[in-house]
Amino acid sequence: MSRILGYSQGTIIRRVLYLASKVTRPIYCEHNQIYEVDEMWTFVGRKTPSNYSWITYALNRRTRCVIDVAFGSRNRKNLKQVIDSVKAQNPKKIVTDKLIIYPNLVKPVKHDTTRYSNNHIERGNLTLRTHIKRLFRKTICFSKSQEMLEACVLLYLDFHYWKLKME
Repeated sequence: MSRILGYSQGTIIRRVLYLASKVTRPIYCEHNQIYEVDEMWTFVGRKTPSNYSWITYALNRRTRCVIDVAFGSRNRKNLKQVIDSVKAQNPKKIVTDKLIIYPNLVKPVKHDTTRYSNNHIERGNLTLRTHIKRLFRKTICFSKSQEMLEACVLLYLDFHYWKLKME
């Protein structure tokens, strides 16, 4: 990208990080909707299990809007952040995969884990992997730092879902 634009790599990286820091997540006021929550893995640095990074996000099934996103390991803290933002919307139902952590986090809300119930978010995962090459599993493109991975995904979500007006 730096060769095409005629700027140094450092300038491009600083600009991407700057724009990502200006991304504000929208506040949704939706009630009685169905939400899908899923996580997808990628890697940072080398493709080893210790370098896996997980992107967890929630999607409104009807509007296809991304409600919240969390980065890092697939642990209770990151999953709880996304589930809590969905629960703040008073959902009708939360659809997830069969990960063992979800039933305790979703508890008071109706929870669905049936086989084809999370097709929309799985399609979203494939779209993300197609559009952002650093998320693709078998590629030579990858993120060297967690910070750049988060910045690129946030900018993509902002442009395609949250509609950032570029300066």
